[in-house]
Amino acid sequence: MSENEKSNRNAEAAPPEKATIQFSDLWKGFIKYWWLLLALGVIVSLIMFFTSYSKFRPLYRASATFTVNTETVSLTGEGLPTYSYYYDNATATNLEDTFPYILQSEILTEAISEDLGLRFVPAVLTAQAVSSTNMFTLTATGSNPQQTYDVLVSAMKHYPNAAKYLVGNVRLTMITEPQLPKEPINKFTPAVALKGFLIGSALGAAWILVYALFRKTVRTKKEVKEMLHFEAIGTLPEVTFKKYKKQEIDRTILIRNERIGKGFLESVRVFRNSFMHLLQPEEKVVMMTSTAPGEGKTTALVNLALSLSDAGKRVLLADADLRNPSVAPALGLDPEAITFDAEESLYKTAQLEDFGLTYLRFTDEANAYWKVMKVDYLQGLFDSLRDDYDYILVDTPPCGLISDTALIVNAVDAVIYVVLQDTVRVNKILNGIDSVNHANARILGVVMNGAQSGFAGYGENYGYGYGSYSHYKSYSRYGYGYGYGYGYGYGDGEKRSLIRRRAAKDDRTQTTES
Repeated sequence: MSENEKSNRNAEAAPPEKATIQFSDLWKGFIKYWWLLLALGVIVSLIMFFTSYSKFRPLYRASATFTVNTETVSLTGEGLPTYSYYYDNATATNLEDTFPYILQSEILTEAISEDLGLRFVPAVLTAQAVSSTNMFTLTATGSNPQQTYDVLVSAMKHYPNAAKYLVGNVRLTMITEPQLPKEPINKFTPAVALKGFLIGSALGAAWILVYALFRKTVRTKKEVKEMLHFEAIGTLPEVTFKKYKKQEIDRTILIRNERIGKGFLESVRVFRNSFMHLLQPEEKVVMMTSTAPGEGKTTALVNLALSLSDAGKRVLLADADLRNPSVAPALGLDPEAITFDAEESLYKTAQLEDFGLTYLRFTDEANAYWKVMKVDYLQGLFDSLRDDYDYILVDTPPCGLISDTALIVNAVDAVIYVVLQDTVRVNKILNGIDSVNHANARILGVVMNGAQSGFAGYGENYGYGYGSYSHYKSYSRYGYGYGYGYGYGYGDGEKRSLIRRRAAKDDRTQTTES
């Protein structure tokens, strides 16, 4: 059974992933969306503030306390009726139950409106009884202090007439006189803005939580095997440089650069040894690709080529990314300044003596793309060069964007897939791997680029940041009618775009071992 078949079988047998949240994802979500959290807080705060302010009306309250007695009729010895008012517990209970109905009755409201010369009662009347007594407190609440006071006085005046239909004749005895209200009982407070900010921030926090919950990227070498079903054959740390204000320094990420730290040099050496060990004798033509631009595939490829050259191997470095050739910039060379030794109709080669490499680049002829991008042509070209080199390393476009790589893979022997740690979503990587896994070329494994450690890191061996791959800047516009921008649908990791990484690079103060 081939390695590809084993990988596919492992993928089919893999159990479904459980939704988990890591603190590092929450932190990355906060770093990424802090502005959204702040913006939602401010927006909701302003909405609630102005809504509350526009609806705010000062309220005034006037109240009076009195006793209520009901009338009873009795006959004298001469047969004449006498009237008296009395109170007992049953009367108090009855009055307490009927008071709300009396206050809301049309008889009382019409009497108050007519008395005040208004079409409606401009205040709300409520009553509260003192338990087990005939004492009541009548309260009027309205937006106008004088009208509120007038409504209360009118209600007490007309209440006996309205109540007699329910409880009979009643008599009100004033205990506390009503007073004209001077101050409103409510005040507008800006505290509602703080409440709105907290609500908006909570919405932003919920978005970050969802982001962290569904953020599925490759973080560790272990996850390479578990999620992608391939071995991690190399782990390359990022190289960052100090910001030098007074002088320009060599910022090429090459093992020949004296400013590159020992950690990066050792990681490339380990990658080279794994590469040589995994290849079969007949496998000479190896291509390197990735899912998205900016994952460092060209940097990984040229450093592998340099390391093989240092080991005494004859290496041809072919730039098969016709839309955006990147090998020369990765070597720190100006493509226009390279002197080519030989030039065929569709390609040209140059001996890069300083690097110990042979460089192959396809011509810029207008129709060269359509002639080169044929499996028969590429197979014939690589077969004609096999005997002259120990290894032919081919740089290709990201396979997650265009179909060139899916065609080139049919003309090579093996594939190395580069994954920038914690960047591209797993489903996008798997789709990219599937696009090159259909051919006879064997996928050797995955190179993990960016194995960061420390805060929010994942315990790999090398310190890693983002953003020294400056030669990828041209990927933002890719030519030939294809866009290498970031509207392709990438999520979590892709949002760590090249623009962001380049902007962050100069602000970093991490040092590289010299």
